[in-house]
Amino acid sequence: MIISPPAMPPRILVNEDSEIDFKLLQAEFKRSQFECQLRQVASRDEFIKALPEFLPDLIISDYYLIGFSGLDALEILKRLQPDTPFIILTNALNEETAVECMKRGATDYVLKNKLPRLVATLNGVLERRRLVLENIRIQREHEQLFRLTPDLFCMTSLDGALQVVNPAWPLRTGYTQQELIGRPLFTLVHPDDRHALSSWWSTLVSTGQTAAPFATVHSVAPTDFECRLVHKEKGFRNIQWSAKPFPSENKIYAYGHDLTEHKQAEFALRESESRFRRMADSAPVLIWMSDTSKSFFYFNQPWLDFTGRRLAEEVGNGWTDMIHPEDREHTLQRYEQSFNERTSFRSEFRLQRYDGHYRWVVTHGTPRLDNQGVFSGYIGSCFDVTDQHEVEAHLAYRAIKQSALASFGRFALAHHAFAELTQEATRLVADTLRVERSQVLAVEPATRVLTLAASTGPALDEPAIPYGHASQAAMEDNHPIHFSDTPENFPGAGAFTTLGVLSGIAIPIGAGKLAYGWITALTRDERLFSREAIDFMHGLANILSTVHQREVAEHALVESEQKLLQSQKMEAVGLLAGGVAHDFNNLLTAIRCYGDILHDDLAEIAPELQAKAGEILKATSRASALVRQLLAFSRKQVLQLEFLDLNFVLTDLKDLIRSLLSENIDLTVQLPDEPVTIEADRSQIEQVIINLAINARDAMTHGGALTLRTGWRDLSAGEVPDLMPGRYSVISVTDTGSGMTEDVQAKIFQPFFTTKPKGRGTGLGLATCAVVIKHYAGAIRFDTVIGEGTTFHVLVPHTASPALNLDFNFDAEPGTGTESILLVEDDEAIRNVTSAILRSLGYQIFPFPGGAEALEFCSGPNAPTFDLLLSDIVMPNIGGRELAERLLSMRPGLRVLFMSGYVDDPVILQAVQEAAVPFLEKPFTRDILARKVREAIDLKTEHTR
Repeated sequence: MIISPPAMPPRILVNEDSEIDFKLLQAEFKRSQFECQLRQVASRDEFIKALPEFLPDLIISDYYLIGFSGLDALEILKRLQPDTPFIILTNALNEETAVECMKRGATDYVLKNKLPRLVATLNGVLERRRLVLENIRIQREHEQLFRLTPDLFCMTSLDGALQVVNPAWPLRTGYTQQELIGRPLFTLVHPDDRHALSSWWSTLVSTGQTAAPFATVHSVAPTDFECRLVHKEKGFRNIQWSAKPFPSENKIYAYGHDLTEHKQAEFALRESESRFRRMADSAPVLIWMSDTSKSFFYFNQPWLDFTGRRLAEEVGNGWTDMIHPEDREHTLQRYEQSFNERTSFRSEFRLQRYDGHYRWVVTHGTPRLDNQGVFSGYIGSCFDVTDQHEVEAHLAYRAIKQSALASFGRFALAHHAFAELTQEATRLVADTLRVERSQVLAVEPATRVLTLAASTGPALDEPAIPYGHASQAAMEDNHPIHFSDTPENFPGAGAFTTLGVLSGIAIPIGAGKLAYGWITALTRDERLFSREAIDFMHGLANILSTVHQREVAEHALVESEQKLLQSQKMEAVGLLAGGVAHDFNNLLTAIRCYGDILHDDLAEIAPELQAKAGEILKATSRASALVRQLLAFSRKQVLQLEFLDLNFVLTDLKDLIRSLLSENIDLTVQLPDEPVTIEADRSQIEQVIINLAINARDAMTHGGALTLRTGWRDLSAGEVPDLMPGRYSVISVTDTGSGMTEDVQAKIFQPFFTTKPKGRGTGLGLATCAVVIKHYAGAIRFDTVIGEGTTFHVLVPHTASPALNLDFNFDAEPGTGTESILLVEDDEAIRNVTSAILRSLGYQIFPFPGGAEALEFCSGPNAPTFDLLLSDIVMPNIGGRELAERLLSMRPGLRVLFMSGYVDDPVILQAVQEAAVPFLEKPFTRDILARKVREAIDLKTEHTR
């Protein structure tokens, strides 16, 4: 039945320029209780606009409007919405005009002086419109059914040529619709059925009688038909036809129902029944007969073969000796009761076979009558149903296992922790397979050790069990291992043998690189585990493997997200460093240099204040180190690579590190006789060592021992993650502090992570170390024991170096000179203090605040000759690089020494790192300034662009 949606009040558009007439119309609708939605228009533009906006169900129009007649509105409606009813409403309309309106498409007309007739007219028009729309809807539904049904619909001519087919035809025949249209239906039918089809078709056409559905070619009714429809490529389909001829239209409408699957099912059922009958006929059946005295006098040969006894032993009641003692009484009672009532009976009991085993049998007994119908005793048969019992028990057992597996799947979907899943899995194995013990053993591939993840039954004494290559191979191939077959290959076999295990099965959880471990079933009985038991455990193992892989994937996702956040954090640190480094290092340079001067001057003027000036210098050094740590994250720090002997670096730092430690910490430096060399920026390596020493100091709050060592380590492929195989130079920093927890270990190299109280640590020390060493293709690894201490190992690729000047004295007096120096620095404080220091060393200084002023001075006719350009790199307008290039074009032999607290010029940065141009990093001390200036002037090789 088609259910129409609830009716809504019709929308009526009124084309009327008289407000009085419109209000009369509204009043009439109200009086007649005619519910509708009204909208008034009074011009051509309003009428056209309202059609798509209002979507009226009906239009009422005055015949006479100023500048716009009802017929004009009708013409517009026929063009835009031709299916919408149109009613003329006017004061006077003669018969000729009314006929003209109807001819031009008006639905009806009503005079204004007969408004009560209008509502009845509207109801009739709207009802006819509703019926038309309903008919369209039903027609569309039928068309949809025609397209979607899996059955065959078609229209043919009387001679059988296909004219229309639904989409089911290409699916059933393999032909496209284009190939089917115009094709005779007879050509699609199996050759053996074409004669019958032709006869049926002729009868159908000649009688005009509708063909009954679901008929067959063998039916006697002339209009019944079933045939085989041949597929274009693969076999045929059995089709039941129902058809209706329309001779006057030269058409036949036909409906075909596909019976192929039904036929196949019928054939399979008949075959199954035939097989069952043959099997039943060949099955051993035990036949017996009794007389009217209830005594048994006949047993057939299959009975005697079954019991292994002679007929003389069975007749009378001798056969009852073979009934199981527990079944004898109720079996004989059932027989006697039926015998007394002369009724058929069925009884089930255990009967002893010739081999001494009892078998379940079912006996059916029926009263036996002679030719006169007189009761003569009973005849019966027995069937061995032991296998059936076992099958039923087996099916029940299988159902239990399937239910347990389904329950475990639901348990896993509930997002329980993996440890809970493993414990639940062992419980299910023990309960379902009826074994004393089940365990989940996790594998540690690197150590080839099994650890107990979950267990039912007594716990193992060994917390970790080694396993061999055979177990590993079986896991990689996802093969089960039977304990009784090869106990030595069974995972953890030695531990289980001591527990008296005789039989067991171990199923891998996962395979290959995704393997987690094993799930086992162990028993003290000798048992061969069935295929279904193994499949059951495989099902549990697959679920455990899926959940484990899901947890691994989720953990990897979390790690990826953390790495992303870490990289974003480090990028932010780098941006911060680049933003503040230049200006901050300028301030530190001024403070440090003036501090050096003040510290030396106070030695003679006020020695008691010299120590305070020294504190200013220490604070400046710490601030400088903090800026260097920030620049390490920006990866724009100026690196001055050189060959370093780590023995020499540690020796030089020993006194400094000693000063950083408290008195209750002993410092030991252990160095080999041979150089331990790398290629790196000396200041960065010193910074790493100092940071690790400070970290070790903070871990020994109650004192202890700090040991610094150098050495070598040869790594094989994969020995240390992320490092290439080869020789590495190693710095080891060992403390006897508190050690690190697993939570601290996981975060130790994260920027801003610190275990110190708020305000006492930046959290950049170890993070900086990690970034610096990674830059040199190295890594930092650590060993830690809670309560015993921690050792950090810094591994940097070993570099075979040229001869190193290991006797250089960094504490020597700063160099002096009388050369002339062109100093260009936009920061006034640095320019002044640099000038003062260099003048005090004997140099002649020409200071300028910018490149433009320096170039103007050098271009003058009386400009002196300069031995060195000392220029800041980052300056307004003309930077240090451009200034040096222009001066070198004017004075090719001029030496150049750049200085800066932050370099963002990639050309200069590369040149400095390749030692192609001298560089003085801010903040610098007085002594470093003097040494760098002397080295730059004394260079034998002239630097050019």
